[in-house]
This record gives sequence, structure tokens and C-alpha cells, in this order.
Amino acid sequence: MLDYVVPYVKEREAFGEPIAHRQAVAFMCANIAIELDGLRLITWRGAARAEQGLPFIREAALAKRLGADKGMQIGLDGVQLLGGHGYTKEHPVERWYRDLRAIGVAEGVVVI
Repeated sequence: MLDYVVPYVKEREAFGEPIAHRQAVAFMCANIAIELDGLRLITWRGAARAEQGLPFIREAALAKRLGADKGMQIGLDGVQLLGGHGYTKEHPVERWYRDLRAIGVAEGVVVI
């Protein structure tokens, strides 16, 4: 998501400057990066524990919960950063967000 959104906000102009110069846009991009790194970290931690033969149920549960919650937020932020383009099928962000929502429904209740 971030690899697609950042170049877009750097080249898309509004009011004579790239929208990436807007504080709210920069914060949204930073939040996406932070959440993605957190998701990667907990996934890698669980994989490392599994590889070592250690219990990894906590990490798996955290990855499921964070993946469902933060994945939906990351998808929504990506769509919002693209503005109207985020809802068109010409950009992959629309499909990614739709897929993230479907995963959230398929996974069921995230509080388990």
C-alpha cells in the first residue's frame, strides 16, 4: 500500500503544491508505515518462535487481531489519500481495500 500511495501523494498537486506537503497527508503516510512495521514485527517474532520450537500462540493471536484492525485502517487511509481515485478500479488501492474488508469479515470476530 505504502509503495503505491507515497509516489501518488508526491506527484498529485493541489493548490499549487504536492499534497505530500500537507501535514495531514504526511501524518497518514507515517501512520501507515508505523502500522505496517508493527505488523511485520509481530509476524516475524511469531515465525522466529515457531522456528525455534517455542510457543507462539500469543504472537499468532496478536498478529490476527492487529492484522484485522490495522489492515482495515491502512486500507481506508490508502483510499482516502488517493481521494476520488481511491474508489475507482483503475487504481489497485480500491481492490486492496475491498480485499482487506473481505478478510476482516471472513476472519470473524477479532476479539477471540
